Amino acid sequence: MSYQPPGPYPVFPQYPGGGVGMPPKPPMPQTVLRAHYCILAGAVLAAASVLLTLTQIGSIRSILQTGDPSADQTTINSLVTATIVAACVFGAIEVGLWIWMAFATKAGRNWARILSTVFFGLNAAGTVFGGLADFASSSSGSTNTTFASSDTTLGQICSWLGFGVGLAAIILLWNKASTPYFKPASYFPGPYGYPGMPPGGPMPPYTYPVMPSQGTGPQDGAPQQPGDPWGTPPSS
Repeated sequence: MSYQPPGPYPVFPQYPGGGVGMPPKPPMPQTVLRAHYCILAGAVLAAASVLLTLTQIGSIRSILQTGDPSADQTTINSLVTATIVAACVFGAIEVGLWIWMAFATKAGRNWARILSTVFFGLNAAGTVFGGLADFASSSSGSTNTTFASSDTTLGQICSWLGFGVGLAAIILLWNKASTPYFKPASYFPGPYGYPGMPPGGPMPPYTYPVMPSQGTGPQDGAPQQPGDPWGTPPSS
Protein backbone atom coordinates (compact mmCIF):
# COMPACT_ATOMS: atom_id res chain seq x y z
CA MET A 1 0.00 0.00 0.00
CA SER A 2 1.39 3.34 -0.98
CA TYR A 3 1.35 6.30 1.42
CA GLN A 4 -0.92 9.13 0.34
CA PRO A 5 0.54 12.55 1.24
CA PRO A 6 -1.84 14.95 2.99
CA GLY A 7 -3.44 17.76 1.07
CA PRO A 8 -2.43 21.41 1.33
CA TYR A 9 -2.99 23.18 4.61
CA PRO A 10 -6.02 25.50 4.75
CA VAL A 11 -5.37 29.18 4.19
CA PHE A 12 -6.47 31.28 7.15
CA PRO A 13 -8.23 34.53 6.20
CA GLN A 14 -6.65 37.83 7.17
CA TYR A 15 -8.25 40.76 8.90
CA PRO A 16 -9.61 43.45 6.63
CA GLY A 17 -6.83 45.78 5.58
CA GLY A 18 -4.13 43.30 6.59
CA GLY A 19 -0.84 44.02 4.91
CA VAL A 20 -1.63 47.71 4.40
CA GLY A 21 1.38 49.89 5.23
CA MET A 22 1.62 53.56 6.03
CA PRO A 23 -1.21 55.60 4.53
CA PRO A 24 -0.09 57.98 1.79
CA LYS A 25 0.83 61.50 2.88
CA PRO A 26 -1.69 64.12 1.71
CA PRO A 27 -0.50 66.50 -1.01
CA MET A 28 1.20 69.68 0.12
CA PRO A 29 -1.34 72.51 0.34
CA GLN A 30 -0.70 75.92 -1.13
CA THR A 31 -0.51 77.48 2.33
CA VAL A 32 2.56 75.38 3.20
CA LEU A 33 4.20 76.23 -0.12
CA ARG A 34 3.63 79.94 0.44
CA ALA A 35 5.02 79.64 3.96
CA HIS A 36 8.10 77.96 2.47
CA TYR A 37 8.68 80.92 0.18
CA CYS A 38 8.13 83.38 3.04
CA ILE A 39 10.75 81.63 5.18
CA LEU A 40 13.22 81.66 2.29
CA ALA A 41 12.56 85.38 1.94
CA GLY A 42 13.41 85.75 5.63
CA ALA A 43 16.73 84.00 4.98
CA VAL A 44 17.50 86.47 2.17
CA LEU A 45 16.69 89.42 4.44
CA ALA A 46 18.90 88.00 7.20
CA ALA A 47 21.78 87.68 4.74
CA ALA A 48 21.18 91.26 3.57
CA SER A 49 21.34 92.43 7.18
CA VAL A 50 24.76 90.79 7.57
CA LEU A 51 26.03 92.48 4.42
CA LEU A 52 24.68 95.77 5.71
CA THR A 53 26.64 95.37 8.93
CA LEU A 54 29.84 95.07 6.91
CA THR A 55 29.15 98.50 5.40
CA GLN A 56 28.88 100.07 8.87
CA ILE A 57 32.53 99.57 9.86
CA GLY A 58 33.25 103.31 9.80
CA SER A 59 30.23 104.09 11.99
CA ILE A 60 31.12 101.34 14.44
CA ARG A 61 34.66 102.66 14.69
CA SER A 62 33.49 106.23 15.38
CA ILE A 63 31.09 105.04 18.08
CA LEU A 64 33.83 103.07 19.83
CA GLN A 65 36.23 106.02 19.70
CA THR A 66 33.58 108.37 21.06
CA GLY A 67 32.67 105.97 23.86
CA ASP A 68 36.30 105.51 24.99
CA PRO A 69 38.52 108.43 23.84
CA SER A 70 41.52 107.08 25.78
CA ALA A 71 41.63 103.82 23.80
CA ASP A 72 44.48 103.49 21.32
CA GLN A 73 44.04 102.58 17.66
CA THR A 74 45.02 98.94 18.19
CA THR A 75 42.31 98.44 20.77
CA ILE A 76 39.73 100.13 18.55
CA ASN A 77 40.67 97.92 15.61
CA SER A 78 40.39 94.79 17.76
CA LEU A 79 36.94 95.81 18.97
CA VAL A 80 35.79 96.60 15.46
CA THR A 81 37.05 93.23 14.21
CA ALA A 82 35.37 91.37 17.07
CA THR A 83 32.10 93.18 16.39
CA ILE A 84 32.17 92.34 12.69
CA VAL A 85 33.11 88.69 13.28
CA ALA A 86 30.35 88.26 15.87
CA ALA A 87 27.81 89.86 13.54
CA CYS A 88 28.84 87.56 10.68
CA VAL A 89 28.78 84.40 12.83
CA PHE A 90 25.37 85.09 14.36
CA GLY A 91 24.06 86.22 10.99
CA ALA A 92 25.21 82.99 9.34
CA ILE A 93 23.50 80.97 12.10
CA GLU A 94 20.30 82.94 11.58
CA VAL A 95 20.38 82.37 7.82
CA GLY A 96 20.98 78.65 8.38
CA LEU A 97 18.01 78.42 10.75
CA TRP A 98 15.74 80.15 8.24
CA ILE A 99 16.75 77.73 5.47
CA TRP A 100 16.51 74.70 7.76
CA MET A 101 12.99 75.59 8.85
CA ALA A 102 11.97 76.34 5.26
CA PHE A 103 12.74 72.84 4.01
CA ALA A 104 11.72 71.03 7.21
CA THR A 105 8.26 72.57 7.17
CA LYS A 106 7.95 71.92 3.45
CA ALA A 107 8.58 68.24 4.20
CA GLY A 108 5.65 68.22 6.64
CA ARG A 109 7.59 67.94 9.91
CA ASN A 110 5.33 69.03 12.74
CA TRP A 111 8.29 69.63 15.08
CA ALA A 112 9.63 72.10 12.52
CA ARG A 113 6.37 74.02 12.60
CA ILE A 114 6.57 74.28 16.39
CA LEU A 115 10.25 75.19 16.33
CA SER A 116 9.63 77.83 13.69
CA THR A 117 7.07 79.43 15.97
CA VAL A 118 9.59 79.51 18.83
CA PHE A 119 12.27 81.04 16.59
CA PHE A 120 9.83 83.63 15.32
CA GLY A 121 8.91 84.61 18.87
CA LEU A 122 12.56 85.17 19.76
CA ASN A 123 13.20 87.09 16.55
CA ALA A 124 10.10 89.22 17.06
CA ALA A 125 11.14 90.08 20.62
CA GLY A 126 14.59 91.13 19.44
CA THR A 127 13.16 93.24 16.62
CA VAL A 128 10.67 95.04 18.84
CA PHE A 129 13.11 95.76 21.66
CA GLY A 130 15.81 96.76 19.20
CA GLY A 131 13.46 99.19 17.49
CA LEU A 132 12.42 100.69 20.80
CA ALA A 133 16.06 101.09 21.87
CA ASP A 134 16.98 102.83 18.60
CA PHE A 135 13.97 105.11 18.89
CA ALA A 136 14.87 106.04 22.46
CA SER A 137 18.49 106.66 21.47
CA SER A 138 17.45 108.91 18.58
CA SER A 139 15.00 110.85 20.74
CA SER A 140 17.54 111.49 23.51
CA GLY A 141 20.17 112.84 21.07
CA SER A 142 22.93 110.57 22.40
CA THR A 143 26.27 109.93 20.73
CA ASN A 144 24.84 106.92 18.93
CA THR A 145 22.36 109.05 16.95
CA THR A 146 24.33 108.97 13.71
CA PHE A 147 24.73 105.22 13.73
CA ALA A 148 21.16 104.69 14.88
CA SER A 149 19.81 106.80 12.04
CA SER A 150 21.80 105.02 9.36
CA ASP A 151 20.94 101.63 10.84
CA THR A 152 17.26 102.53 11.02
CA THR A 153 17.07 103.44 7.37
CA LEU A 154 18.40 100.09 6.16
CA GLY A 155 19.10 97.61 8.97
CA GLN A 156 15.85 98.22 10.79
CA ILE A 157 13.96 98.02 7.50
CA CYS A 158 15.44 94.57 6.92
CA SER A 159 14.56 93.57 10.48
CA TRP A 160 10.94 94.68 10.18
CA LEU A 161 10.60 93.05 6.76
CA GLY A 162 11.94 89.84 8.30
CA PHE A 163 9.38 90.19 11.07
CA GLY A 164 6.63 90.58 8.47
CA VAL A 165 7.55 87.53 6.38
CA GLY A 166 8.05 85.49 9.54
CA LEU A 167 4.61 86.43 10.82
CA ALA A 168 3.07 85.56 7.45
CA ALA A 169 4.85 82.19 7.45
CA ILE A 170 3.62 81.31 10.96
CA ILE A 171 0.04 82.24 10.06
CA LEU A 172 0.20 80.07 6.94
CA LEU A 173 1.78 77.13 8.77
CA TRP A 174 -0.93 77.12 11.44
CA ASN A 175 -3.71 77.62 8.94
CA LYS A 176 -6.53 75.10 9.03
CA ALA A 177 -5.67 73.96 5.52
CA SER A 178 -2.06 73.21 6.56
CA THR A 179 -2.82 71.17 9.69
CA PRO A 180 -3.58 67.80 7.98
CA TYR A 181 -0.25 67.98 6.17
CA PHE A 182 1.62 68.05 9.50
CA LYS A 183 -0.30 65.22 11.17
CA PRO A 184 1.88 62.12 11.67
CA ALA A 185 0.88 59.09 9.62
CA SER A 186 -0.32 56.05 11.56
CA TYR A 187 -0.34 52.35 10.85
CA PHE A 188 -3.60 51.92 12.69
CA PRO A 189 -6.18 54.49 11.65
CA GLY A 190 -9.10 52.27 12.69
CA PRO A 191 -10.79 52.18 16.11
CA TYR A 192 -9.80 48.56 16.77
CA GLY A 193 -6.14 48.79 15.83
CA TYR A 194 -6.43 47.13 12.45
CA PRO A 195 -5.24 49.07 9.38
CA GLY A 196 -7.82 49.79 6.77
CA MET A 197 -10.73 50.00 9.22
CA PRO A 198 -13.09 52.89 8.52
CA PRO A 199 -13.16 55.37 11.41
CA GLY A 200 -16.09 54.68 13.69
CA GLY A 201 -17.14 51.58 11.78
CA PRO A 202 -18.11 48.28 13.45
CA MET A 203 -15.56 45.53 13.75
CA PRO A 204 -16.25 42.85 11.13
CA PRO A 205 -16.83 39.32 12.42
CA TYR A 206 -13.93 36.94 12.16
CA THR A 207 -14.61 33.92 9.95
CA TYR A 208 -12.90 30.75 11.06
CA PRO A 209 -11.45 28.52 8.34
CA VAL A 210 -13.31 25.38 7.38
CA MET A 211 -11.23 22.35 8.25
CA PRO A 212 -11.51 19.25 6.02
CA SER A 213 -13.86 16.68 7.51
CA GLN A 214 -12.41 13.31 8.47
CA GLY A 215 -14.81 10.42 8.83
CA THR A 216 -14.50 7.64 11.41
CA GLY A 217 -15.33 4.72 9.17
CA PRO A 218 -14.12 3.56 5.79
CA GLN A 219 -15.51 5.35 2.82
CA ASP A 220 -16.33 3.95 -0.58
CA GLY A 221 -13.28 3.81 -2.77
CA ALA A 222 -10.89 4.69 0.08
CA PRO A 223 -7.98 2.33 0.77
CA GLN A 224 -8.44 0.18 3.89
CA GLN A 225 -5.78 -0.90 6.35
CA PRO A 226 -5.20 -4.67 6.51
CA GLY A 227 -6.50 -6.38 9.61
CA ASP A 228 -4.32 -7.78 12.40
CA PRO A 229 -4.16 -11.57 12.03
CA TRP A 230 -3.21 -11.99 15.75
CA GLY A 231 -5.94 -9.77 17.00
CA THR A 232 -9.02 -10.94 18.86
CA PRO A 233 -11.80 -11.88 16.45
CA PRO A 234 -14.90 -9.81 16.80
CA SER A 235 -17.66 -11.40 18.82
CA SER A 236 -20.72 -12.40 16.95
